[in-house]
Amino acid sequence: MIPGGVSIVAVTIAIQSAAAQPPKATVPGRAVLLQQAADAERAGRFADALRLLRLAAQTHASVQAYLELAKLQTRMKQPAEALATLTTARELAPNAEEVLSAYAQLALTLKQPMPAVLTLQPLTRMCSSVAQYHYMLGVGLMAIGDMPGAVDALVDADRLEPDRALVLLGLALNNRKQYAEAKAPLIRSVDLQPESVEAVAALAEAEAGLGEFEAASQHARGSLARAPDGATANLVMGLVLIERRSYAEARDALLKAVAGDPDSPKAAYQLSLVYARLGDEASSQRYLEVYRANLKAVEERIKTLRAGGSLSDAKVRR
Repeated sequence: MIPGGVSIVAVTIAIQSAAAQPPKATVPGRAVLLQQAADAERAGRFADALRLLRLAAQTHASVQAYLELAKLQTRMKQPAEALATLTTARELAPNAEEVLSAYAQLALTLKQPMPAVLTLQPLTRMCSSVAQYHYMLGVGLMAIGDMPGAVDALVDADRLEPDRALVLLGLALNNRKQYAEAKAPLIRSVDLQPESVEAVAALAEAEAGLGEFEAASQHARGSLARAPDGATANLVMGLVLIERRSYAEARDALLKAVAGDPDSPKAAYQLSLVYARLGDEASSQRYLEVYRANLKAVEERIKTLRAGGSLSDAKVRR
């Protein structure tokens, strides 16, 4: 017997049993796993690359591994998985610029403006001199329907990087019915990019808002010649044709505008007016209800944003 009443035989058996156990596998270091994953991806072994990146991320709690994993998942058209991966990265590094930027970009790509905006708001405060983040914030706010906020963000982007946000700034100002203010940046945009159908259509909308229907018609037709289904250009043609009292043609243009941007209150409202002029009360009422529903949806999104929103609003649209 050895001290404590434990027999030598028992101790010997325990030692032999422990010696018989196979040694635990050693997980390679983070840098090694990242390199192995990169090599696997270059060789086209994407499943291996995913496995190695997950191992590096989970074993070493590596933010860099989570970022690389999300990038690979995005390239492999796995947006839901990529967004979940970046969510985990945010939990590990809630103030990391690269993580917040990647999350916001993916959310915008997936047409999820609310989580993108909620991510970009602190990011633009942290990195106030980066024009790209202010631009992305403007994009997100426009998608939500917060045009005053979008104008502020896009003005900041244009101040930091002149001529970057001209078209979006013009569109946001058009949505606020500030057509005179919108016209200058849109003229500049068309001068810089005369082939841009978006810029030409946005300029046409500003001109129509100012009552310059001849110029608006010319620019809208030019835009439609290259993009016949363009929502903004068709809206402008509808407005021009209403001014000319060509209501049947206006109806056709506005139907295209609604098809191109079904969430827009503007085209639905104008279409309701046109149907009333044509004596089609049922259709007029139907598009009036569409207008009201679209307007309510915008108001609800803005209300949610003002209340603080939630990153849980992020859902992948397939």
